[in-house]
Amino acid sequence: MPFHFPLAAVLRYRESIERRERLVLERIQQEIARVELQIRQIEDACSRASERRGAELARGMSAAEMQSAYEYQQALEQQGDTLRSQWLEWKKRWRQQLTAYELARRNRETLERLRAKQLEIYSREQAKRGQAIIDDLFLSRRRGSN
Repeated sequence: MPFHFPLAAVLRYRESIERRERLVLERIQQEIARVELQIRQIEDACSRASERRGAELARGMSAAEMQSAYEYQQALEQQGDTLRSQWLEWKKRWRQQLTAYELARRNRETLERLRAKQLEIYSREQAKRGQAIIDDLFLSRRRGSN
């Protein structure tokens, strides 16, 4: 009789929950990376705009050009602020999802430990049964030869 774990369906369910939580966590991590990249791009654009404005000021620029450059810089900074707010929100979601994933992992590991323990008990019992059969065969042969 092969080993049968009575909670195998529950274990598969817990594995699927863990897998789903891990995938959600990975998607959130991808979003964080995407927002971080956008923040770096905005910061680079701000830096380039500031350098351009400084160079143009040194050459001399009109008040309208200066106003336009200032407004562009301000728009970039606002966009950066929005992205930093998004980043904070994604980090908050990531921490929450990490907690959910760790709980799902612990639940699965608990069932796997139970399964391993039951398999070990089953294996020992099978070994005892096998040994008992061997002992019976040995004793019956011994009796038969006497």
